[in-house]
Amino acid sequence: MDRGSDESPVQRASRRESLLAKERRLLQGGSHVAERMKSGAAGSVWYRLNAVDFMNSSLQFASLGVLCLFPFLLVVSAGTGHDLRKTVITRMGLDQHAAHDVNNLISSGNHAVTGLSILGGLLIVLGAIGIASTLQAWYERVYEQPPASTWWRQLANRLLWLVGFVVYLASQEFIAVELKDVGARIPIYVITFVIAVVFYTWTLHVLLMGRVRWSELLAGGLATAVCITGLAVFSSLLFSGQIVSSDNDYGPIGVVMILLSWLIGIGVCVHLGAVAGRAWNERGAPPTADERD
Repeated sequence: MDRGSDESPVQRASRRESLLAKERRLLQGGSHVAERMKSGAAGSVWYRLNAVDFMNSSLQFASLGVLCLFPFLLVVSAGTGHDLRKTVITRMGLDQHAAHDVNNLISSGNHAVTGLSILGGLLIVLGAIGIASTLQAWYERVYEQPPASTWWRQLANRLLWLVGFVVYLASQEFIAVELKDVGARIPIYVITFVIAVVFYTWTLHVLLMGRVRWSELLAGGLATAVCITGLAVFSSLLFSGQIVSSDNDYGPIGVVMILLSWLIGIGVCVHLGAVAGRAWNERGAPPTADERD
């Protein structure tokens, strides 16, 4: 027998009112939780990431990495007697089979150096400067800094960053060679993490033209190093199998897809590190009007 048939109209109205009141309390509780999350540290970081359009920027970084940065690094590596492939394999933590697929995909760069013209060299350098320009624009948005008024100083700082970036990559290769006989990868991760803290803090200083204090940049450099090291651990666990299977299924284009995914991850790490560092510096400060809305 239906329970509602035994209730009077007053009782049914009272029960409906009670259910509506409970529903209102649940909705209010949910809105309070959402508001606390939005005004908290995680909400502030997420808001800032969306404000700088981090995902589209990371896709742009991956595309520029393949089209502009890799050719520059190939030429520099070959000209200095190094091998970019070894650096990529080390940074991704690939096993022997996956390393073989990457070696088959990327040339050593020796032919590019011998056949490189002055115009071609200039275009490669300009493409690499474009990467530095992209990073500089990201950091200026995150730290709310206007573009520098003097173009020649911008160019000088971007070239300086390119030199530092090459040294940073060379240090990664040196560490991999020196510690190749170590059974565990933890010492490699620890040393590369410390170097990454120094490099990304210095990167912020150079590309922001020295307009932000070192004490405010350290949090961003530290957070970026944490993200980059985490990506290295993640890629060593996942990307070897992905590269091998993609090469078997799709050929070289499958390897390119995994490398693009890795570069996108680097772009996300750079954004997240800078935004998290800025949020850490501003912890305890009341949220802005935009963040409240």
